[in-house]
Amino acid sequence: MIGRSRRAVLSGSPLYPLREHVLPHRCWSAGPADASPDGGPLVKVLVTGGAGFIGSHIAEAYRDRGHQVTVLDDFSTGVPANVPDGVQLVELDICDPAAGKLIERERFDVINHHAGLISVPESFRIPVAYTTVNVVGTVNLLEAAVRSGVGQFIFVSTSVVYAEQERMPYREDDPTVPTSPYGVSKLAAEEFVNMYARQYPSLRTTILRYGNVFGPRQRVYGEGNLVAACATKLLSGDRPTIFGDGTHTRDYIYVGDIAELNCRLLEQPVTGTFNVGTGIERTVLEVYREVARAVGTDREPLFGPPRIEQARIVLSIERIQQALGWQPSVSFSEGIARTVAWFRTQITNASPRDEASTEHTLRCSSGAGDTAGVGNLQR
Repeated sequence: MIGRSRRAVLSGSPLYPLREHVLPHRCWSAGPADASPDGGPLVKVLVTGGAGFIGSHIAEAYRDRGHQVTVLDDFSTGVPANVPDGVQLVELDICDPAAGKLIERERFDVINHHAGLISVPESFRIPVAYTTVNVVGTVNLLEAAVRSGVGQFIFVSTSVVYAEQERMPYREDDPTVPTSPYGVSKLAAEEFVNMYARQYPSLRTTILRYGNVFGPRQRVYGEGNLVAACATKLLSGDRPTIFGDGTHTRDYIYVGDIAELNCRLLEQPVTGTFNVGTGIERTVLEVYREVARAVGTDREPLFGPPRIEQARIVLSIERIQQALGWQPSVSFSEGIARTVAWFRTQITNASPRDEASTEHTLRCSSGAGDTAGVGNLQR
């Protein structure tokens, strides 16, 4: 394995400097006869936001199946140490024209787009930035995908695009009336993805509306941070603060199941919009109790004033089950146990990736949005 210290710097045009820093790990070219360890064809895939929480797990899973993986991340929130060995790493902003040039030059088979701004509260403060990154950045990638003949474009969206309603679970055809600039930006990006799919039939597009994803490497502040924030606080001997009375609900899914689904999409490309969750509704207090049990404490949380957010979100996953035969395989309790074990190791080893520093006040919300600090590059 080639070490991370070997770094090649590529230069761009005077007008648009190519801000790429390539880590030349084990790279190869996949010919038509090449096959991954599971027997499927090798795929040349770009994972945007691949130094983040979810994206790094997907890049790792792709690599483990023998695919040729390039990660693109600007490290505004991603962590280089998250990126697995055996992939090529490019430091670049998705809005930069150089990102399009990279796609045209490398001619990827698949783009898996996980990069984006993701904090609901922050989106109210800087809506222009959210529009630029989440919408314009996505269009930049779509344009390059069409120009370079990319065959598949996987776009990650969110469950906060749905209108608040009494009937649960949410189905993909339910009304979409987002109530934050973040939600609006993701829905607008979805519309662009769908438009490109109609205009360019050779580009297969898949939109994934995630529930609340949790697991190792999750940021302790950012979208859906309940598990990470509570685990970090409890492991540090502190009491997390829960906004409201703890009865808000969300659909929580372990990141390993998300990675498995994204691998399945390379083997069985399906088009359309799909909810990705478990179909199980859990309250904030239920989640807190499970995290506390895994930590081994009976410490009670603190309670703060409620935030303005949807009271309930649970997703129907019938469509993705029927399309792929996929369903989550890691139980909630097992996923929590794995997550707590990872955070325990980070705190014990004082890892640079441990974001539970004393300068942050970590609080817990059911949250589709940021509850402490700011969220930025996604997954």
